[in-house]
Amino acid sequence: MSGVHAGLGQAENVPPVIIEDLLERFHGFPVPSGLFDPSTASPALLREYGLPPRPDPRTQPFLLQTWDRGFGAPLILQEFRFSRDLVEATTYRPQLRRVDELPVVETRFETSSNWSGGYITANRDKQFVQIWGLWTIPNNLKLPPPPFQVPPGIGYVCSNWIGLDGQRLYFDSSLPQIGTVSTLQADGSTVAQAWTQWWARGIANTAPLPLGLAVAPGNQVLSVLTASDPQNVVFVMVNLSTMTAMPATGSAPTVTLPDGTTAVPEIAGATAEWIVERPAIPGQPIFFNLPNYGVTGFDLCMAVEGDGVEILSLVGGSPQDLQGARFIRMYDRLKDPRRTAFISMPERTSDTALRISYGGFPK
Repeated sequence: MSGVHAGLGQAENVPPVIIEDLLERFHGFPVPSGLFDPSTASPALLREYGLPPRPDPRTQPFLLQTWDRGFGAPLILQEFRFSRDLVEATTYRPQLRRVDELPVVETRFETSSNWSGGYITANRDKQFVQIWGLWTIPNNLKLPPPPFQVPPGIGYVCSNWIGLDGQRLYFDSSLPQIGTVSTLQADGSTVAQAWTQWWARGIANTAPLPLGLAVAPGNQVLSVLTASDPQNVVFVMVNLSTMTAMPATGSAPTVTLPDGTTAVPEIAGATAEWIVERPAIPGQPIFFNLPNYGVTGFDLCMAVEGDGVEILSLVGGSPQDLQGARFIRMYDRLKDPRRTAFISMPERTSDTALRISYGGFPK
């Protein structure tokens, strides 16, 4: 049996101070009634509704194709409304990548006990200001093999998300991210939820923010995260299966540094990542066990780098794909006998697509 559930207790409630902090930092945008066609909207209207600006067809043709995938046809914009009940009901906690790594010979492969996927690094003197990703929410979660199973009644959880930064270990590092979480429940059913979070080092207790956008296992979603400036981000998720989208804006949290002073972290724009994670259990220093999700992954993996972390850098910004990516393999430690096994393996299938397979090396 995997050792991650030893001593598992009850999930902790989200403290009121955390709920109030999220309520203060995350907000929605006005939305039109009925269908809205972003492809015919003015730049000012796109900005008013929290949608990413349309890329230049001459200088950013592939980025425009990615934009068109989510915003090239009429859709319904749903207003983000903060829900205390949804926050209090969250039973998962996305975390920074665990750095207790295994030695790996291949130069482009790294290991982690909670992340699997890929990331890219901005070129010298450049910073990422936007990231895109498309994925299908896992819809056929199964129990893992017996060595990775846990006592009956405990769920298995995985999350697909995209984000900026999170690879560096400086004291005020942070990670704005948007994604979906999938849970294999005790009765064998699978449920999914859309969420966002601005994780920051120095915050001991936090919680993800459910968006309230309806998603279901098997739905295809496109997400984009755009930095308005170093301390503010616009998150947008489009459920392509229902052509419903939700934009929201979030600001960086205040963190306490080791010397006791406080600071508001800024986006460094150093890395962009596409990750499958096994989240942490609330109030516990351990992770959920990973369900057998079969094969998942990301498409339209693009990140735009510019001269600074601000939305104006998108004009003339340079899209990066996965050509220079590094890849993260997830592992678990087993008992009886004590050993280590890979449980989630990434593989680049094109310059913009990443396949992530449960279990050993993908075929």
